[in-house]
Amino acid sequence: MDLKAPPTLLQLAAQSTVKKEVLTISVLEYLPRELFPTLFKEADTQRKAKMIKILVEYWPYPCLLVRLLIDKPNLEIFQAILDGVGTWLKRKYRPRMGKLEVVDLRNGHLDSWDLQAGREGGGAQSETVPEKQVMEGHSNRRRLRVFCDLSFKSSKHEDKHQTHLLRWAKDREDFLHLCCKKLEIGALEVSKVKKELKFLQPEFIKELELNTVGNLSKLAKLVPCISKMRNLHKLMLVRIFERTYTPSEKNVSKIISLFPELRYLQNLTIGDVYFLKDHMNELLRCLVAPLVSLTITLCQISQSDLESFAQRWNYGQLKHLCLKGVSLTALNVTPLKFFLESVANTLQTLELEGCRMSDSHLSILQPALTQCTQLTSFNFYDNNISMDALKDLLRHTVKLSQLTMELYPAPVEVYNEWGYVQVETFSQLCAELMDTLVAVRQPKSICFGTYSCYDCDTRCIYEKKATFCECLE
Repeated sequence: MDLKAPPTLLQLAAQSTVKKEVLTISVLEYLPRELFPTLFKEADTQRKAKMIKILVEYWPYPCLLVRLLIDKPNLEIFQAILDGVGTWLKRKYRPRMGKLEVVDLRNGHLDSWDLQAGREGGGAQSETVPEKQVMEGHSNRRRLRVFCDLSFKSSKHEDKHQTHLLRWAKDREDFLHLCCKKLEIGALEVSKVKKELKFLQPEFIKELELNTVGNLSKLAKLVPCISKMRNLHKLMLVRIFERTYTPSEKNVSKIISLFPELRYLQNLTIGDVYFLKDHMNELLRCLVAPLVSLTITLCQISQSDLESFAQRWNYGQLKHLCLKGVSLTALNVTPLKFFLESVANTLQTLELEGCRMSDSHLSILQPALTQCTQLTSFNFYDNNISMDALKDLLRHTVKLSQLTMELYPAPVEVYNEWGYVQVETFSQLCAELMDTLVAVRQPKSICFGTYSCYDCDTRCIYEKKATFCECLE
């Protein structure tokens, strides 16, 4: 029987102190500051919103990292925290509370916090921007900074915590800076989005996701706002639709003109976006900083788009490449081969799942694939490769000793004429492929997988043994 560890003396003292709320408030200014985090957590446990507010007013450290103390504050506790900060901002006399510089409301995994220094590793204190940008953007550099992650999806999915925070921050915009690191914009009216962005400090935004914002013209209208986010490290364009088959060249050019402004962009994701077909060369040439990660999923690309990969652009530090769901069936993949050879010394993860390639495509890419000696993850699911071609690929992977995860398609021979998996053939051929690989090196984690079943949408997998979908079990 598991015995729960008894509470420590500090926890017992905190429980008792929080219960005596009136007494605590009267002496809070003189309590040892090491007691504050424990009192804060206990006040949340006992749902003492008034106590939380007072603790925030008297918080003795430069940083208040809310999610380190409370995982998911309810709305009442959340409001109490903001009320405490609001009272702190109004006070002229701050005997021990004058150090507060940052209130961090973001979700995150903070592994360490230096209580004596009042900061945590890799968190709010490390949220810096170039000094020149801070000087140009704000005359008062000593304003309190409030960090948060924001999501403007749609009016139907209103976040009460976020709504309250924005209203609270707007009422105090002369006393604080609302700083957002991760921002998501969805299917909300452009005018409403611009209104909300007006109160944010754009230089602090590091990650931006534009997810189902609407059509191309709507995205183009957001370009002036996004261009101010000059410190973006990560940009995601996901599900941007267009009603016509020929998108406006004016809007496409306006969107592409954004990229030269993003001088720190390292991670670019383009998913389910169709207006960039035949424009990939323009986009890649606009990238100023060397990309670390490039993800293109469920997109239509042309031969000229594929050729642009092998031309001159900033790919010298690329570690992650994903072309999941990008059909290469009708394309000559020789430019992709040259590109893989160019990034062979840096590339760590490669996803070519769902590219619908055949043996002829693999024969072109194989020499380049086997040069990528830094690969730790390789996903080649959902390609139409024969048994002989897969065996030949596996025999030539002896130098890929860094691989910790390998996903290969089951050979085309495992399917019958109607496209269904033949159970015995699948088990036999995948076992042969496993033996072929083990003969040249010892894999750490490897799977052979079929296409998802027509009926139950589950793969048949061969790892150490065969695991079949529900329809074949």
